[in-house]
Formats: sequence, structure tokens, C-alpha cells
Amino acid sequence: MIKLRTFQSTDLETLYRIDQVCFPLGIAYSKSELRYYLWHPKAFTAVAEGPEGIAGFCTGQSYLKDGTRAGHIITIDVLPEARRQGTGRLLFCAVEEHFRKEAVDSIHLEVATDNEAAQKFYSAMGYERIGRIPGYYNGKLDAVVMEKLFSGE
Repeated sequence: MIKLRTFQSTDLETLYRIDQVCFPLGIAYSKSELRYYLWHPKAFTAVAEGPEGIAGFCTGQSYLKDGTRAGHIITIDVLPEARRQGTGRLLFCAVEEHFRKEAVDSIHLEVATDNEAAQKFYSAMGYERIGRIPGYYNGKLDAVVMEKLFSGE
């Protein structure tokens, strides 16, 4: 049974290890980068806990874009053994709900061009491709930019 909660400062080491498992070198965050995103004043992090401990997390950050509130999914990390069980969807929905309460108009994210599973997941969650960033990951791998609009929902 997965339970969701918000990030606690004592989670940093565990979330850092999870990020290192979930993403290859050049895409995974350094500990200082992850700390920055987790502790940013406009950030929100949902943590999924199961019987074995933390199974994953999702971090988003709100900001102003052209005078309107927007959201940015920083990362979603789910341990391999907890995937395809709805954990990612629960985490993602928790961050989206947080953004809805903050009255954001849109949410965007970046995903590696070679991460087809994640792109399918985001598409299923209502995100559309809106662009591409050359060399986004480690100066070598391009990112697909995806966005979900909340206007009119």
C-alpha cells in the first residue's frame, strides 16, 4: 500500500539515491542540485512510501510566466520495483493538484528524447509536445518539452 506525504528534510539522502538509480549520469541530479530543487521556496515534493520505505518522489516548482502562474515538473523518480503499479501516477497527480490549488495556467516538463516510456506516460497524463531543446542533457542528449494547459478545465 502506497501512502503519499510531503517532503521532509530527512528525506534528502534517500531521494538522492533514488534519483541516481532512476537516471543515468548526466541526467541524474547532483546532491547539491537536488537539494536546491527540494528546498526551493516555490517547490512542492510529493513522496510515496510503501512497506519497504520510500518508493519514489515527484518535485515541481511554480513560477510566473508572462504574468501568469505556471508550473514546472522538475523530476519524477520511481524505483524500478515500484513501477507499473500506479505510484508514478499518484505522485504526478499530487503535484498537479498542488499546482491547481496555486491556480497555475499550465505545467511544463522536459524529458529525454530517448525516454519513450516517460513520453508515453506524460502523453497519457494530458501533456503535449511543444518543443525540443538540443543538448539539454549533459550537452549531448536533446529534450522534448511537453506542456499541459489548465485553462478551461
